[in-house]
Amino acid sequence: MEIQVHDIRKGFDGHAAALNGLSLTVASGELMALLGPSGSGKTTLLRVIAGLEVPDGGRILFDGADASHRSVQDRNVGFVFQHYALFRHMTVAQNVGFGLSARPRSRRPSRREIRRRAEELLALVQLQGLEHRYPAQLSGGQRQRVALARALAVEPTVLLLDEPFGALDAKVRKDLRRWLRDLHDRTGHTTVFVTHDQEEALELSDRVAIINAGRVEQVGSPPEVYLRPASAFVFGFMGASNGLPVEVRGGAAFLNGCPRPVADGIRVADGPHMVYARPHDVVLAPDDETGTGLRGIAEAVRVAPGLVRVDMAVPGLDKRLELDIPMSDAHWMSVRPGQPIHVRLTHCHVFGP
Repeated sequence: MEIQVHDIRKGFDGHAAALNGLSLTVASGELMALLGPSGSGKTTLLRVIAGLEVPDGGRILFDGADASHRSVQDRNVGFVFQHYALFRHMTVAQNVGFGLSARPRSRRPSRREIRRRAEELLALVQLQGLEHRYPAQLSGGQRQRVALARALAVEPTVLLLDEPFGALDAKVRKDLRRWLRDLHDRTGHTTVFVTHDQEEALELSDRVAIINAGRVEQVGSPPEVYLRPASAFVFGFMGASNGLPVEVRGGAAFLNGCPRPVADGIRVADGPHMVYARPHDVVLAPDDETGTGLRGIAEAVRVAPGLVRVDMAVPGLDKRLELDIPMSDAHWMSVRPGQPIHVRLTHCHVFGP
């Protein structure tokens, strides 16, 4: 099922518009992440696709047919919430079969068929043998898998997940991400999930749509949005970053008129720009190295798993640069707070000021 979102607008009384003429296409069988900061419009978009919110304008198409005025039931979507929304008084099997049991009598399967379907789905989500337990007897990860099985029970054409792992601890989230990717590859549902976790979006999705202030900033594969960001916002949101206000002259970037360029090989027009680099792309350089680079003072040195994080003060810059030095680089052991250091940028992006 292909989903096309055309010029969707949605506002709420007394607040800025949640969706500002947003357009997006999700290919049939695709797993797409909606990624963005809180308040960017991700969940509102998901609810509009599901029919849980009525847009102020625009259209939703399912396989080319206008679904904008269809009811939630007629859209045949499965929806998984962050906090499970399981019925506490029902067993696991009853929760999974609820959507089928609640159908009108003319479309309701037999009790035997509902039970068979529930058992089949519990096996699919690796919870066989837990049919008679209640939600309170399950772990958080198990409850979320029950919620997913319940969404799949009605045989949806589209699966929508709103921060599905947000309430779980880091280890469980990581395990469930891999499990959900494997499940998607086996079932082939068109799936859209909301997250504010960059790692989750990059690991799980076929494509990522980065949402900001009710609009799409960029859509692309995980490598595309991470390695070729379309804007400074995308670059900054996709991970830790350093931003330097520079003057570009003849393909080189200079900080505050310093004679030594901080980066070269830049293909933009001369003038003021911002150069951005990831902490792992700011590397230690020998003191006698010529060419591009920055000199400053190490202000803080912190050990993290597999790397050392250094905050560096640069004369003329009112904020600190962050460096991530791998522990495999023996030079980190000579870096101490208060010590002068020399760095260079191995990779950077340039955007307008």
